[in-house]
Amino acid sequence: MDQQIIELYENHEALHGGKYYFIIENNRLIHISHYALKKKMRKRLNLCCYYIDFNRIKNKKVMEVISYSKNGLSNNVYIFSAEDLLNKEINKKEEPITIINNYEIVHLRRKEKKFLDEWNNYYRPMLNYIRNENKWKIEVADLIKIHINNDLKYPISFLIPYNKNIRTTSLNVIIKLIHQIWIITKILKELSVEDPLENSLHLKQGSNIPVAIIGNYAMWYEFNLNFNKLSNIPLELKNIIDKTVKLKEKGLIKCLRLRPDVIFTYAKNYEEFIKNPIVKLVIECKNSDYRLWEKDIEIQVKSYAKIFTPEYTLIASLKSVPNYVKKRLLNQGIDIIDNVYPRGYGEKELINYVRNKLL
Repeated sequence: MDQQIIELYENHEALHGGKYYFIIENNRLIHISHYALKKKMRKRLNLCCYYIDFNRIKNKKVMEVISYSKNGLSNNVYIFSAEDLLNKEINKKEEPITIINNYEIVHLRRKEKKFLDEWNNYYRPMLNYIRNENKWKIEVADLIKIHINNDLKYPISFLIPYNKNIRTTSLNVIIKLIHQIWIITKILKELSVEDPLENSLHLKQGSNIPVAIIGNYAMWYEFNLNFNKLSNIPLELKNIIDKTVKLKEKGLIKCLRLRPDVIFTYAKNYEEFIKNPIVKLVIECKNSDYRLWEKDIEIQVKSYAKIFTPEYTLIASLKSVPNYVKKRLLNQGIDIIDNVYPRGYGEKELINYVRNKLL
């Protein structure tokens, strides 16, 4: 049978402008590279051309997955016949992103397949809680919004077919944000917060707007205190800046822009905090194995404690933390609550801790 070579171009831009093609075969999604005779990469454009013998994909369906540079992955995928590629007249059928739940993603490595147990045990329940138990409009990153809007069998990072390291980097960002946002929404519901500010939860990184007011305190998510943009600095804030500069000079922090995961302040807005930068509680959320964030205790958690001098500092860990570590850090004024996930024994402990400190 004579070869009929077709060319198919992909944008290798992860989830920020990528476009990827899969062949649907026996309920499996097989990346188009599996059928290619050769490929040619234009690195400057992150564009990859696959040269495919049409006979290998004849009578099969193709799935096109698109992400957008500003809006993240599309909530839909597109399916069409392989013959359309040959005829260059593509008639796409639009399907919801949840259609990927019907298939096995073939390019996943063993470690990634093993992670799906964690996805199902931890992160999908967190997303279900955010989706079903939260009564407010949530302003979140687009990579998280697609998971809130759709109950997905796979994290969307797994749809990046061309590089396992990029998949891992993207995945780590997504699951970290899911854990943080679940903790925040859990605290707000359990502490019976009625109205967040502006009738929505601003849970995008670096916001200068508090998430909500809880009793006498404002709750902030990744509070963005950017010293470079401040002028007419009061003395109390200058002391914080001086401590930050010294820690940066020692190499303990990388930049002057500080972003604790969750903080509670006496100040109810950004302007008040500039004048009265007193912090009640700092919560750092950790969702990976303790060994992977052990160094963060010195360069991140202790730095926040030195800079902001909060009354209380807490690490909320999804995974278990050795008791000797808990005892050592307790002596240094840092509390740890582990197994913080839906139905984990740290779930109620976290809520009780926050309630006791704030109310």
